[in-house]
Amino acid sequence: MNALAGIRWGSATAAYQIEGAVDRGGRVPTIWDLFTAKPGTTTRGDTGADACRAYDNPEPMLDAIDWLGIDTYRLSVAWSRVISGPDGATNPEGIAYYRRVLQGLHDRGVTPAVTLYHWDLPQWLQERGGWASLETAAAFVHFAVTAVRELGDLVRDWITINEPFCAAFHGHLSGLHAPGIRDEAIALRAALVQLHAHGEAVRAIRAVAPGARLGLAMNLSDLEAASDSVEDLAALQRADLVENRLFLHTVLQGRLPDDAVDYFGADAVGAAVEGIDVARITERLDFIGINYYEHNVIRAADTDNDLVVRGIEKLPVPEPRSANGVAVRPDGFTRVLLRVAELAPELPIWVTENGIGLWDYLAPDGRCNDVERVTFIDQYLDALADAVSNGANVEAYYFWALTDNFEWSHGYQLRYGVFYTDYPTGRFIPKASAERFRARIADERNGATNRAKNTVRRDGAAA
Repeated sequence: MNALAGIRWGSATAAYQIEGAVDRGGRVPTIWDLFTAKPGTTTRGDTGADACRAYDNPEPMLDAIDWLGIDTYRLSVAWSRVISGPDGATNPEGIAYYRRVLQGLHDRGVTPAVTLYHWDLPQWLQERGGWASLETAAAFVHFAVTAVRELGDLVRDWITINEPFCAAFHGHLSGLHAPGIRDEAIALRAALVQLHAHGEAVRAIRAVAPGARLGLAMNLSDLEAASDSVEDLAALQRADLVENRLFLHTVLQGRLPDDAVDYFGADAVGAAVEGIDVARITERLDFIGINYYEHNVIRAADTDNDLVVRGIEKLPVPEPRSANGVAVRPDGFTRVLLRVAELAPELPIWVTENGIGLWDYLAPDGRCNDVERVTFIDQYLDALADAVSNGANVEAYYFWALTDNFEWSHGYQLRYGVFYTDYPTGRFIPKASAERFRARIADERNGATNRAKNTVRRDGAAA
């Protein structure tokens, strides 16, 4: 029996990474516009000012989606295109653009799933405190409700926030992401204000769109201790708290993990939850989105070798690994999915991101033969099948990414797409991985169809 029967297959991108046109169409500046303008924040000073030019002409990307044969496409709606400033007014040009894209998906038989926050916070909110301020949470709820009211006839599936860990700890502690702050107390506050905003937005959206399906997308790491020593096991727990449980358990259980006070300190936790009812973060979800990339082996360290978690060291990962050093461990993918399934067995899981960054290039024949990504797709879809066979209720799988795009601090050097983006011309060229992903999707559908036919024949015979 094919474990992946019934899975909805998709791919994904995010607004700042593909749209470009940062100063047109009524869009207002974001934290990433200002962050990338600072020297040294991205590879070679790359910015999202042009990206894949999807705002000027979304048709080539829509055609790539159609060619790939996916059921669903995950995109984000830029807050800075929908809301024009502190007065909360709606930007008609931004709404018109997203309606065009969403209608284009429907015309191609593809169901959209829309992420409301994928890291591109309007700069005017950052100047008022950003994610460390409850004003941002209130503004997010207003934006979310506006987007649902304006686009809800074309969208049923909504993701409130993408990877609150990265937005909090890489945006406010490691400084690798916008807004480039390095302060643990602010990072913790930003994490909890995002989760508060998620819970409040879910309630507000349900009030205006009772038929909406709602979730959020969390990146979870598969972690193991370097040894059975007390020190390494304690280091593992610290890493798991910051990277996983602070988000996963708080969202699903409505309380902070028990060791949060021990790690962050009572004063820091008290300041982080000021004005927030943590119990209200837990709100009924229709699905939980899981982004999976990382497996790490954790060792205790006397110095702070990690940019985010104190007193740990992440050991170098062996081959195979991505171009930027991320371990290729499909068994870790299975473990993460089963962990979520055990914690919330009744909750459908959507794999909202899974992919690999490579130094892709076009060969003299004009093709991108990304053999590593082809292997990755086969291994990770097999790992997905293992998780489903062992009880994970996975409803959807979105490969990251549809196309190469602006990859945050890595700029345009690191490529995740199954389509090669030729930035000067705007062409999207299917890589070998696109052909493989399309074939796997077709195989899974054919298997499901064949099983359905077999069931009918068995039922008929029995009758």
